[in-house]
Amino acid sequence: MDPSQCSVRRATLEDLPILKGLWDIARLPGLELEKRLTEFQVVARADGVILGAIALRISGHHGLVHSEAFYKAEDEEHLRPLLWQRLTVLARNHGLVRFWTTHSAHSWERLGFRRPEEAELDKVPAGFILPHGATWLTFRVREEALVTGSLEKEFELFQAAQRESSKRLVRRAKVLKWIVASIAFAFFLGALGLVVAILRRTPRRR
Repeated sequence: MDPSQCSVRRATLEDLPILKGLWDIARLPGLELEKRLTEFQVVARADGVILGAIALRISGHHGLVHSEAFYKAEDEEHLRPLLWQRLTVLARNHGLVRFWTTHSAHSWERLGFRRPEEAELDKVPAGFILPHGATWLTFRVREEALVTGSLEKEFELFQAAQRESSKRLVRRAKVLKWIVASIAFAFFLGALGLVVAILRRTPRRR
């Protein structure tokens, strides 16, 4: 199996029957995962045959990597880097600062995951549940302070844009007011001229 001939994409509703088969092979809770279809990414051959899948659940700036499954165990080490590359792209797009997973340390530590320190465990989102007997692994995508600073900068730019937009609206309102006043004055002059013309044409009584 040549990984260079494979591609990774987001799962669609048409993939659901195949995914159910994958979940059965991996002994994953299919009924629960079916409700989270939009979290899944699938890796497929050039002919469209799906070989594996993985899910990413996002909570704030954190992502939970879960429910990895492959049709053939011997393909895992070849296909996992492709899925991981896709996850890192999603992380950048969603502004994630950290990944979490409970998958086996042997496979994911090679990708840079490690056991979190005690202080880091406080950052695990409440919605990320640690299965009984499992341990957390984490991967820091970027410094959280950088994301916070970036968001603050974006908010400042947004505020500046709003202020500039308000100024433009005020300027436009002033121009529109001047145009309306000019038109009204022009109508007034026209009406006044018409009245004068009528008065001049009206014969005077002696």
